[in-house]
Amino acid sequence: MSVSNEHPAGEFSQLNALRGIAAVTVVMSHFTVIDPLRELLQTPLRFLLNGHNAVIMFFLISGFVLTLQLTSPHAPRYREWLIKRICRIYLPYLAVFSVACAMMSFSYRGPVSWAGVWANIAWDGQIEMSEVVEHVVFVGTYRAEHILPVIWTLIYEMRIAFFFPLLVCAVQHLRACHTIALALVISAVGYLLLVANGNDPYNANLKVRWELTAHFAGIFVAGAALAQHRTHWLGWLAVGGRKAIVFSASLAFYFFSRSVLRIAPAGLADFLFDWGVSIGAAGLISVVLSSRRAALLLAWQPAVFMGRISYSLYLTHTVVLLTVIHLMPSADTALLALAVAAVLVTPVAALAHFAFEKPAIVIGRALTR
Repeated sequence: MSVSNEHPAGEFSQLNALRGIAAVTVVMSHFTVIDPLRELLQTPLRFLLNGHNAVIMFFLISGFVLTLQLTSPHAPRYREWLIKRICRIYLPYLAVFSVACAMMSFSYRGPVSWAGVWANIAWDGQIEMSEVVEHVVFVGTYRAEHILPVIWTLIYEMRIAFFFPLLVCAVQHLRACHTIALALVISAVGYLLLVANGNDPYNANLKVRWELTAHFAGIFVAGAALAQHRTHWLGWLAVGGRKAIVFSASLAFYFFSRSVLRIAPAGLADFLFDWGVSIGAAGLISVVLSSRRAALLLAWQPAVFMGRISYSLYLTHTVVLLTVIHLMPSADTALLALAVAAVLVTPVAALAHFAFEKPAIVIGRALTR
């Protein structure tokens, strides 16, 4: 999940709403890996239920917004930047992780047969102290899909936070094509190292492999390129019917790039898939920022609200889902359990936003004042 230290400037506020929509697709994707809803993945709705695509969107938006902060006249010093990133990402995570451990201990009575593989791997009733330490320390390679299954994106965000200001300094005066080329090279090096070290690229992100830090950093750099050269591409999109063409092509890349996994060799396929989605996400971001109609649509209050609580929604939704599943383990109440969880995810996220996320932001500001 991608989060910024502060909300983006007013002219780019629609990115928060876009991030909220992406967070909702992550929630939906986790609901549909539960067996009673798995059949939805065989329908056309499957294109809207891909949480991995949303994560790529998060990373691009984060690269865009954080680059604006780092290149603004009031850019934070490195120490301030790092303190705010730690408070913004890590402190709310630590609070939700503690809640997840408590809820699993409270609600777990054994495997839930109707929930499926993912749910029973995520919560298996086992909380080893060594694993808690790994999750709290936030480094190393371990079972990121256990206890709080969304942790893997946060680990990559924290790793990248340590050197992203250096990347922005390095590419600040490069042409757009050179920045994109650098992003691709950084990403490709990460994937080559992953394969060279004998690791299976499939779901390597869930094992938080160190090599993939470079890959996702490349996607952050692509977001930086969008931010640095926004005046040029906003002007280019304003000509003729370019917005409609870019929007259509971006939707195709964003939703259909997964098909490359069936035709390209392993490793290369995963690399091409992520960059196909990145192209689509970059195009969608560009159109959203250049279209008055899109800006009005994303100013719709429910979208704005979901954007405001998007990080908390991302952090808490699996805790809500898995808690309800284990409190209602009977197969006779499976659909009711999923309905109850669906109703609860938004209010719980709103509560977490005010209880954990906003205080963390205040702490970050206080520590850097």
